[in-house]
Amino acid sequence: MKESITIKNLGPLRDISIDELRPLTVLIGASGSGKSMLMKVISLMRYLYKKANVRAYLANSGIRRSPFKVRLDSVLHDELRYYILKEGVEIIYTVTADSGRSYVVSIANKKLQLPKTIDDHDLIFTKEAWISETRNVIPMWKNNPANSKGWLGFFFHETLADFEAAAANERHIGMRFINADMTISLVNGTRRFMLNIAGTDEPIELRFASSGMQTAAPLSTVAQYYARSFSFKDAKRRSVLNYLYDSDRLSNFHPQIELSDIRSIINMHVEEPELCLDPSAQIRLVAELADTTLNHAQNEISLTFATHSPYIVNALNLFICKRQDGSTLIPHEKLAVYRLANGNLINLMSTDEQGRPIVDTSDLSAPMENIYTEYLSLIGE
Repeated sequence: MKESITIKNLGPLRDISIDELRPLTVLIGASGSGKSMLMKVISLMRYLYKKANVRAYLANSGIRRSPFKVRLDSVLHDELRYYILKEGVEIIYTVTADSGRSYVVSIANKKLQLPKTIDDHDLIFTKEAWISETRNVIPMWKNNPANSKGWLGFFFHETLADFEAAAANERHIGMRFINADMTISLVNGTRRFMLNIAGTDEPIELRFASSGMQTAAPLSTVAQYYARSFSFKDAKRRSVLNYLYDSDRLSNFHPQIELSDIRSIINMHVEEPELCLDPSAQIRLVAELADTTLNHAQNEISLTFATHSPYIVNALNLFICKRQDGSTLIPHEKLAVYRLANGNLINLMSTDEQGRPIVDTSDLSAPMENIYTEYLSLIGE
């Protein structure tokens, strides 16, 4: 399966084209360049395509009157509602199945178009996960029951819901990148999150930990949950079978393919994985995150993240570099890296003089070079 997307005239995104979203897709750029906006649009289009797949599965199985009629304004949240419902915006998301057949989800002139049919053999079932940059609020939020009626925006509450699901299923979260691990327990009906930090005598509550630990723990918890415990069987049942039972239409249901045979993918979208971490910890976090989700997960997972960190992007070269035994942390074919600037994308994937794949990070060193140049001018050299 191959995913591609084009976007025109959407807020800061003037003319964006990605030929292929890879299992690990990284976006870097200046503040306000549109990284999070692009990632939110990718997540939205994947969600809409999921709805099209569920609708097609029911139709192909004899259920002609589907409950999954999607109105564009009903799926737009926060800033997406403001930007997408403008004249001149055009978004085209294309999935090319392994069969070679292509299916398109498009938004143009405030109108949504979904594929009318999808062949049974091309069906996929996805779970869209969003890890918000405001995840540092979660430790304090979970400690105050009064917050249950508060609202911090759609994407924060998507993150919070995933964290709560993860906390209900996971008991131990490893975080080697900060030399710590977290235990989750239920005490008098309340979940406790205790960090065990190497070199300290006693565990501490997550809400009292450093800012880096408070932002990293929700990310690691959700990632390890999706890698180890998330059940697509339950998710498919909620999306399809419960509707059939509730509407008493099970007798009309004659599937040509079993739900369990439909390819299932978790799409994780992470805002700024590096938040509040020192450069070395940033690199170790992303290495651990990629290894957990791409190499050692019981589910198929794709990982897309937006970052400001040149340390992380430079370290991607270590991840794709072949070691003496011929192995890599991430095969370069699974990696895409883009820099956003002036409303456009620059593909940073390249090759060195020996033809080896590399991430071209030459532009990312400009701030340090400018500092050094200014320093030399100040001292008169």
